Amino acid sequence: MRIIPFRFILLLVFLLFLWSCAPFLAKPTSFSFETSEECKEFLNRLDEIVKKAGMRDASSVSVPEFPYLRANRFLASLKKNVKSDEEKREWVRWMQELDLESRKKEISNLPDQAILSVKIKDVEKIDRENLYVQVKSCSSKLLNDDQADPGFNEMLFSLAHVPDGYSFFRRAMGLYPLVSIPVAAVTGRSRNKMRSRFETPLDELPVDGHLKAFIPARKISLPEGDVREIIGRSKMNPLRVPQLDKGQEEKLVWSFAPILIQDVAASYDLIGEMMWREGQVEVDPEKPTVYYYLSHAFFKGEPILQINYVFWYSERAGERPPGIEKGHLDGLTIRISLDDRGKVFMADVINNCGCYHFFVPQKERVGQVLTRPLMFDAFVPQWLPTVAAAERLGIRINSGWHQVQRLISAGEFPSSSPYALMPYTVLEALPRENSRTESIFNSKGIAKGSDRIERFILFSMGIRAIGSMRQRGCHAIELIGKEHFDNPSLFDQNFVFK
Repeated sequence: MRIIPFRFILLLVFLLFLWSCAPFLAKPTSFSFETSEECKEFLNRLDEIVKKAGMRDASSVSVPEFPYLRANRFLASLKKNVKSDEEKREWVRWMQELDLESRKKEISNLPDQAILSVKIKDVEKIDRENLYVQVKSCSSKLLNDDQADPGFNEMLFSLAHVPDGYSFFRRAMGLYPLVSIPVAAVTGRSRNKMRSRFETPLDELPVDGHLKAFIPARKISLPEGDVREIIGRSKMNPLRVPQLDKGQEEKLVWSFAPILIQDVAASYDLIGEMMWREGQVEVDPEKPTVYYYLSHAFFKGEPILQINYVFWYSERAGERPPGIEKGHLDGLTIRISLDDRGKVFMADVINNCGCYHFFVPQKERVGQVLTRPLMFDAFVPQWLPTVAAAERLGIRINSGWHQVQRLISAGEFPSSSPYALMPYTVLEALPRENSRTESIFNSKGIAKGSDRIERFILFSMGIRAIGSMRQRGCHAIELIGKEHFDNPSLFDQNFVFK
């Protein structure tokens, strides 16, 4: 008879002991719903909680019937280019990523009580981290299941749509056809005044205080060949859309960062870092900051990359702006558009309310400015300046009203302060004093605390909270007709390019 070694018996007893204790020692690190319907119900329930808390991210819109997908105007427009199965998968994957990005911000911004109200089977206590883990798990499960449905793409193509930012009801109630006549006259006069500013010799532009330059803190300037190579590599995907990795993004964003030449007459002319202070959004002028994000558009029908630089002032004030435009918070967005070889062919500008939009194209690229029925033609107050070697695009801005007066090639400046560059997403989940985060924008994409009297005077134009500062993706830029800053066909609809 064979004798079992004593050491073997001890090892067996030890393993049995560990196995029996496993339920008490193990700590679950992941969990998931068993069916697609449970996942869909969970995401829809989370949407309701986010909506009730007023924390919806307005930078993109949900796709009906697909709670794990969101679209923006570029992705909704891109579907006309999507043909092959590989292109369709890439397009859907991008919308899925857009949803996950928005949900991550929303979960971060939810009040603690709202997080605790989320119920998940077999989970006693939920926190932000494992809530987001569940969201990602359900997103993957729903996408995998839906892609097995032969009618998936056809249905998605019909539903991926971004509504315009104009209210038919407001325009109907405000007698838009009648009121638009005097508004058009005022808009025409405003354009003439802006054109006059741009035609004034640079050294004759008025200065209310003193000129101060805000320059990028990092002096990165890529050669044309390097930019062309980055753009070329970034388009190596099924959709041929420039998509940068973090390293490429950082290099390009710093390389094209403009110099802001600001007429400083008071503290409201100093750009700064956005912050929460006693429940209100404020600007810290001690920390000059410019926020950036990437976007995409079409140039002669082909997808191109855009770099958006957004900066903020504490208020619009002083003697220059009209009284109805004055108020808490002000800012500008400068958008730099690169062609498929990485060359700048267009800059365009808006105040962060969506107001005063104008184009600055490269003259050699424009064959014709197109006429638009029942709308003003594209406003082009100047051509894009040639930026000299070792210089940058300079933006000259007046005091108080913060209107751009000129785009120039700018180099060394006697009075300057370096500015930091921060991702725009920081604004959409900005840390508060209590260690939580909160977007500076409400669920409609309006900057909190930036209301203007204009909303009562110009409501007939159909734009919600007109005059208020707005979130990316929410800038209606025309009073007469309809147009949006993030319309990816904005350039091709307004210009014939050579």
